[in-house]
Amino acid sequence: MDAASDPGILAPAGDMNPRERLLYILLSLGVATVAWYYVATAQNPLVERALTVDLHVRGLSPNEVLVQAPPPTVRVRLSGSRTAVFGQLSPAQVDASIDLAGQRPGEHRVQVVLTTPPEVRAVAQTPEEVLVVLDTVATRRFPVEISLIGNLPQGVNLGPPRVTPAFVTVTGAATQIDEIRHAIVTVDTSNLPQQAATSLQVRLLDANDQEVRGPTIDPPIVTAQLTVKESVIAKVVPVVPAIAGAPPAPLAVTAISTDPATVTLQGPSLLLQGVTAVSTAPVDLRAAKGDLRQQVPLQIPSGASASVSRVTVSVKLGGGSLSTIFRSVPVQVVGLRRGVRPRVVPSSIDVQVEGPTNVVARLTPASIRIVVDAGGRGAGRYQVTPQAQLPQGVRVLNLRPTQVLVILTAS
Repeated sequence: MDAASDPGILAPAGDMNPRERLLYILLSLGVATVAWYYVATAQNPLVERALTVDLHVRGLSPNEVLVQAPPPTVRVRLSGSRTAVFGQLSPAQVDASIDLAGQRPGEHRVQVVLTTPPEVRAVAQTPEEVLVVLDTVATRRFPVEISLIGNLPQGVNLGPPRVTPAFVTVTGAATQIDEIRHAIVTVDTSNLPQQAATSLQVRLLDANDQEVRGPTIDPPIVTAQLTVKESVIAKVVPVVPAIAGAPPAPLAVTAISTDPATVTLQGPSLLLQGVTAVSTAPVDLRAAKGDLRQQVPLQIPSGASASVSRVTVSVKLGGGSLSTIFRSVPVQVVGLRRGVRPRVVPSSIDVQVEGPTNVVARLTPASIRIVVDAGGRGAGRYQVTPQAQLPQGVRVLNLRPTQVLVILTAS
């Protein structure tokens, strides 16, 4: 049998007819291609790589805004040759985007479109589509309001507050702009100086005083100015006679009094808050030969006025002891249990004391301490006898009243 008569044996190329020659060429190309592919993939195999790429939003017109934006990135898995995927590819060459052109305001699910280099293909992506909410852009002006928090110091009033600028321009989604009722700044008034000017962040609130976030505020920070004014009050305080020197021996001061015994001061609350008494000008006893009655001016605090400017000081001279009355001495509470707040009725009492002349003559209400002991009691109302703490040698002749009501409340 020869080659020409056996169809399973390829004849030499010179003996082939044109159809057999074409078949032979195609078969040779196929074998060569398979061989080349085998060698190429053995040296540069197909691999996969996961990347995180930025998600771009396209087609958003200037009068539209995203109320609900898509996630900022997309996770993709790419396939290709090792050289193409790891050697040449960077995340910037992979584009992930959504196109919002022509979309109306509302909720939309939009396909995420991936674009890769020709030698690389995407085999998976997360997410494949995203949910966005579109709205039109709206702009509105709002007056800036001041919200005051905290408790003003006692005796302090505030003048009309001023805000600069008085209005802010708010830009954002139309549905959010419609929710806004107030543009406010908040000022804590607990510790204000005489003039308060501070830069504050503007916040947007809805009808339920919930903050509306998202719109832009122009300007976002404003200046709030508040004028602090001290209120004027009247306060009744005792008059304390001031004595200079001692009478010649064997005389001694036995009693001192003033007429009137109290005066009414008027002035700023912060000034008078710490004033408990008013002293007289000194009365000189070094040349006294008997009882003395002298009109002297009062030492009135600067910035305040008094119901009288002069009082009469009466000094009785005799033995070596002195008795005097101190009026409106504050009552202090000791022995308080934690979490209990006290109130005393009355809050001050009159105290008559007696002692050595040279000691009593120099006493002031501030040198006498009247205390009541709460004894660690809980909330309630208790009748308690005050106790006087006095310098050595001085004793209490009388307390008026002899008992006070201590009211303890849970703080």
